[in-house]
Amino acid sequence: MINWLIIAILIVLGVIVLKANHFRHRFWIFFLIFIAIFLYISITAVHSKYNLDFTTFEGLSNSIRVYLGWLGNGFQNMKALVGNAIKMDWTSNNKSLFDKTNKSIIPKTN
Repeated sequence: MINWLIIAILIVLGVIVLKANHFRHRFWIFFLIFIAIFLYISITAVHSKYNLDFTTFEGLSNSIRVYLGWLGNGFQNMKALVGNAIKMDWTSNNKSLFDKTNKSIIPKTN
């Protein structure tokens, strides 16, 4: 419950600050709020999954290592996902996916 309360407070603070500042500052404030929310959610997710210890220096350094490994793995997955999306054939073939008469999917023919 406290997690959603912190996120809601950050969003409300962001909206208030965005209303008060000039346009060019809005982007950076929005970006910083987005980064803060991302860090909070991701650190909370990693902490709950791996039961990290933030009380000792050794536990903190181990927690940072686990979090950075988790973050790096996420970026590797995104890189693979984007790479596979780029390799796909996205050209248009001007064919309809649905048959107009019976509303069923037309099977592919070679």
